[in-house]
Amino acid sequence: MDCYYLRSLSFPSKSHPIVEQFDEQLCRLRSSLAASSSSSLNQTLANLKDLYRSVDELLQLPLNQQAVSQRSKWTEEVLDGSIRLLDICGTSRDVLVQSRERLQDIQSVLRRRCNGELNISNEVIQYLNTRKTAKKLIKKCLKNIEVEQTYVDVNAIGSMFKDVEAITVDIFKTMLSYIGGAKVESPKSKWSMVSKLMHKGGSKEASTTKSEFDVVDATLEAIVSLKNTSDLENLRSQMTKLDSEILILDEALESLFRHLVKTRSTFLNILSN
Repeated sequence: MDCYYLRSLSFPSKSHPIVEQFDEQLCRLRSSLAASSSSSLNQTLANLKDLYRSVDELLQLPLNQQAVSQRSKWTEEVLDGSIRLLDICGTSRDVLVQSRERLQDIQSVLRRRCNGELNISNEVIQYLNTRKTAKKLIKKCLKNIEVEQTYVDVNAIGSMFKDVEAITVDIFKTMLSYIGGAKVESPKSKWSMVSKLMHKGGSKEASTTKSEFDVVDATLEAIVSLKNTSDLENLRSQMTKLDSEILILDEALESLFRHLVKTRSTFLNILSN
């Protein structure tokens, strides 16, 4: 019940089933944030996508459409916020795609060459340079994402959008911190131990302080600095695991991106009618 008092909606006392569904989904996401849930990040993104499905259904209700159609400052802020969320989602996908491309370059070299002829220095350097660029971009996103909401004179549907944007921002901060690694973790993130979202097993230290990106970065940096390629099987295993996680995250973000676009389009259509 604690998570419900944070909301100040004024929907009718006999709520529509979609309103109740929305409240339950939002409460579940807030609870997972507060408890530093050990569920996977891609599952959290899937739950967020379901929340946007409920938002789309709520926007089909006549009373909500009437409230949105009365264009005001809060409707403009919703539109501005939706663009910001789409930009962050798109940037996150770009970072993942670029990282995966460089990762696959290294994997391709490992498959083609025998141990005696192995030289992956160029591919490793390219990957690490891509990661440096990604981390700078992520730090910028984490800084920009802290923009405060105002949403003055909001009604029930406006308050709903404020809640949705807030929970989306928190989840995106956690996701960006995981992708960027421990060194770029947002100090204001509600999940102080970001990698707990991605690890269910392993040692306590590994599961609470390092993401798969951190693990691969550290191994490849050691290869460059120490020229140590003795543990190639371990490297292959780490990169295979990271490659799989990147693919899963990218698919989850792609699906979420489509729902963000759909919600914005629905909102714009209501305003234009």
